[in-house]
Amino acid sequence: MPQKSELVRTRITPASKTRFEAVAVEHGLSPSEFLRQVIETVSGDAEIPDQRPTKARREGKVTVRLGQETRQALEAEARGQGVPVSTWAAKLLTARVRSAPQPVKGERKPIQWGFRQLRGMATNLNQIATVMNRGVFTGDTYAPVKGELQALRRDVQALRGELAEYAGGRFTFQTGEGTRDE
Repeated sequence: MPQKSELVRTRITPASKTRFEAVAVEHGLSPSEFLRQVIETVSGDAEIPDQRPTKARREGKVTVRLGQETRQALEAEARGQGVPVSTWAAKLLTARVRSAPQPVKGERKPIQWGFRQLRGMATNLNQIATVMNRGVFTGDTYAPVKGELQALRRDVQALRGELAEYAGGRFTFQTGEGTRDE
């Protein structure tokens, strides 16, 4: 039997505690042993998450000293992005080094979702074009013409370009390229 070294604690109402202890006694167990069995039953097949530190934590830490004005500006930008100062500073440095935008947590999923949706649209258009070229439309009597499909492809490409431009704008913002006085 594995060694029991971890402690699970919670606060419950006195009535809940009394009911829990009564159920444990009905099963011929102490409340502690009964709780242990409940936890094992509920979580027994659950996958244990990887306990390794994140990649960023494994690779190292950089410490910098900033002047008060710079620190305040960085804090203001971080607040505007809804992330901690350290996360924002890491995003700025990573964007600069990789020459690529580094979306913050709230932006990452919508950007990925947008590209995924556009990829799906492009796939659907290719499938429609294949069926159209074979002349085997099924279902209703409408069949798109070549010009309509080309227009839809252009629209998908334009949307992909706009999404890439948004990401590129994030890079420009993160590196401060558009804000420097020359």
